[in-house]
Amino acid sequence: MHSGRQGLPKASFLVLVLSLTIWNRDHAPEEEVWGTLSRMWLCAEGEHCVFGESRELLPHMCLREGNLEYQQLPDSHLACYEFLWGPQAYAETSKWQFMAFLLRVKQRALRAFPPLSAEAAREEDEAA
Repeated sequence: MHSGRQGLPKASFLVLVLSLTIWNRDHAPEEEVWGTLSRMWLCAEGEHCVFGESRELLPHMCLREGNLEYQQLPDSHLACYEFLWGPQAYAETSKWQFMAFLLRVKQRALRAFPPLSAEAAREEDEAA
């Protein structure tokens, strides 16, 4: 992501997919990735106003850029696939550095919206 070969929208898309792989113990099922992306109005079918053709974006990052790997789930009877970190992602950062980056982003977001952060903290305390 430091190389400047990608534009900001594609880099943020990549950060999201890499985040999902970390969250899911180093792999992200394709169905879950598309479910998350659909909440951002990026559906598997159709064209997005920023990202372009949705189905073309993932293969571009997976195969040509090498940031993600795409493989069939082992022992799956149906054609189910998952995303993993690719060699280019490992070459540009480590999972620890990436997680530290995500934590910094989260902290900045919390500082940017202090009233919402305080409200969220109260709700968590009440739920516990």
